[in-house]
Amino acid sequence: MASRSTARKHTLAEQADRFALYQEAVNAPADNIDFIERVYTEMRGAKPKVLKEDFCGTALLATEWAKRGPQRRSIGVDLDAEALAWARRHNLGPAGPAIASRIELVHADVLAPNEHRADVVCALNFSYFLLPSRQQLLAYFRNVRRSLRPRGLFVLDCIGGTEAVADYHERREYDGFSYLWDHSEFNPLDHTARCSISFAFPDGSRIEPAFAYRWRVWTLPELRDLLDEAGFAAPRVFWEYTDEEDGTTEYREIAHEQNQEIWLTYLVAST
Repeated sequence: MASRSTARKHTLAEQADRFALYQEAVNAPADNIDFIERVYTEMRGAKPKVLKEDFCGTALLATEWAKRGPQRRSIGVDLDAEALAWARRHNLGPAGPAIASRIELVHADVLAPNEHRADVVCALNFSYFLLPSRQQLLAYFRNVRRSLRPRGLFVLDCIGGTEAVADYHERREYDGFSYLWDHSEFNPLDHTARCSISFAFPDGSRIEPAFAYRWRVWTLPELRDLLDEAGFAAPRVFWEYTDEEDGTTEYREIAHEQNQEIWLTYLVAST
């Protein structure tokens, strides 16, 4: 047995939880929910009750949605059984049985037919970029439309700009770790790129990559055409604007905007 003095210490990367780091660095459920509530209330004159989060991963958004009130219910759908198991332990469990009982996690492909119906279906963090073909994305949008209750809304976000269709890297600092985004091998013929998320720590250790995949950078005209073909009304586009003084952001509906290095939008589609 190794002595206490010679036993190898675990690195910060070995002690870290990649799902917890992802939630801290990437997810913004409060902002997402505030936007969904605002737009739904403006368009429908009431607050939505049931949310279906496609590509839900650790279901943080679905959990926070259910916390907003006893009439709130959420459904999270994802193919990753490990992420869903983590969600049950670390998000639903701590939320307590009263809230967890109003959250249903479904291990399934978002392209598969389902019986769930919701006031709002969302696909956020550009998760639908994982569907690289027009046929797949159209099938998904049609599936979403069938999942919506009458007067329901489909909310998705999109990223674009000159850097989004090129190789680029991003580093953001958080308390105790750095978030590293790598977007490389962009192919202008099919708009696919190799993506990875890594985490770096003060002791020099890394989780590299923590997540890796290949996606297609869909454009706004493509998305609008596919939503129309799937039976949705023309989507409303909300562009992110940042206050240069305090750094706060807001999303405002637009009909025209100049291109930028990187831009973010919400699309809101209705039946």
